[in-house]
Amino acid sequence: MHVCSRRKFLRVAGLAMLMAAIPAVRAEGIQAQQIDVVQKGELFHLNGIFAIQLSPTLDDALRRGVQLTFVQAVEAERERNWWLAEGLSDLERSVRLSYNALLRQYYVSLSGVSSAHESLSDALLAVGDLRDWAVVNVKQMKKKAEYKIYVRMYLDISQLPKPLQVNALASSGRWQLDSGWQERSFKY
Repeated sequence: MHVCSRRKFLRVAGLAMLMAAIPAVRAEGIQAQQIDVVQKGELFHLNGIFAIQLSPTLDDALRRGVQLTFVQAVEAERERNWWLAEGLSDLERSVRLSYNALLRQYYVSLSGVSSAHESLSDALLAVGDLRDWAVVNVKQMKKKAEYKIYVRMYLDISQLPKPLQVNALASSGRWQLDSGWQERSFKY
């Protein structure tokens, strides 16, 4: 009887340790949420947000003064039945996140416009924001055709200081953040 209860205890303890490890792995990374394509006049805009969670290594590096550069990438194409898809646009923009330890503020810079944030969660919301990004012009499009937009966001390791680039390449899990390509379809 004693052996049987010991085995049961070990199974339960092992399962509890496994369940405790799963949320920690899923908490880090970039996830696309609510991404939509909206027409405004002559342009199609991308609206949505990426939810970003930094690993403890990235959080520590940011607090020690390392600037993190994220890249938001978009590719748009028109579907064709008889040939390969026609590429319409291939855009990228960089969003920089930094921390000022003296002022205890986070700064987000996009296209020369900078904003200050009191908390890391607010700053990460600003980094992942895709609001009103013009991605396709109507003049490039044909009516009644199917279009696809692929959206991706990732941490640009090449923008890190050189000693950290080597560390980032060697330890992929702690430094690599990537949402992967997210696909959205729409008609014009």
